[in-house]
Amino acid sequence: MSESGNQTVKDTWKIATTFIGTIVGAGFASGQEILKFFSHFGYGGIIGIFLSCLFFCLTGTAIMYLGHKLQAVSFGQVVRHVCGRRLGPLMDLMLTLFLFGTLSVMLAGSGAVFFQQWGLPYWLGTGFTTLVTVLTVFLGLKGIINANSVVVPLLILICVLATLPSISGARLRSNLSDFLPVAEGAASQWALSALLYVSYNITLSAGVLAPLGKEIKNRRPLFWGGILGGLGLGALATLINLAILSHYPDSARYEIPSLFVAGRTVGVIQSAFSFVLWAEIFTTVIGTIYGLAARVSDYTGLSYNRVTVVLMSVALGMSQLGFSGLVGTLYPLFGYVSLLFLVSLVLFPVFKRR
Repeated sequence: MSESGNQTVKDTWKIATTFIGTIVGAGFASGQEILKFFSHFGYGGIIGIFLSCLFFCLTGTAIMYLGHKLQAVSFGQVVRHVCGRRLGPLMDLMLTLFLFGTLSVMLAGSGAVFFQQWGLPYWLGTGFTTLVTVLTVFLGLKGIINANSVVVPLLILICVLATLPSISGARLRSNLSDFLPVAEGAASQWALSALLYVSYNITLSAGVLAPLGKEIKNRRPLFWGGILGGLGLGALATLINLAILSHYPDSARYEIPSLFVAGRTVGVIQSAFSFVLWAEIFTTVIGTIYGLAARVSDYTGLSYNRVTVVLMSVALGMSQLGFSGLVGTLYPLFGYVSLLFLVSLVLFPVFKRR
């Protein structure tokens, strides 16, 4: 393989792992998002995951292409370009607030891992994650890419080892044939829930994907990295969903359903999964604060490092409100707001031609 071919493969891998790592955070890897947006709908949720996978491939690639074209240093440039002069500034502001709320949710998820799995104080988990995040993000986008390149392959491996033994065909058929949700899902219908799930997650990833597109010189890895990242997200979501449904409704009663499911496997795998779960929360936190701090710094003129410290400190305070409650209230709300950006992103090529 030529040198240019090797570079294309490396860039594709970096893009795919960064895409996956940015989205597979506190809600996704913990199973709490999968539970609320898909598992609560039974068969409909399974179909919803396939739908969301297709949208992830499409929208993730589109954001990186626009970031490359605009040479974007923050997601604000892509949002304003896609949404137009009137809607763009409003969406830019709303999505900035959304990213901050999501940051608080993910810090809360780190506290839940420390408490549920390791028996350590909730505040220790949020505080430790905040400290490590600040130190990593000071290194810039390169530090985020390197972190994801290491953590995401580990997550995929451990996720497969932890969930596959927990999936029971007989229990799945039994639970789905007479399926009754034990709580409300993120939306009234599975299709709407899937769209909301994609809309807020793709908005979350835009903070990293937009400037990532600027960093990659060749557009070919952007395409294949977006496709591979979207397919990887769909595969992981399917594994977690089937494992949760195999142990439903017991799995729905836990803050972190994935750890409950992983508890059905050998202790080594469960322990490894709990560590990788925290690591994935960490990679999403660094991606979120990077995009958020870059946007606020670009808008206010304040130094990137100072903005990072201030935002992380405030988010740390909000994270003490708890994890599952934040996921169940903030995420669907943010999904509706982000739906405008998702629609604008999908329809942008049509209106551009006109």
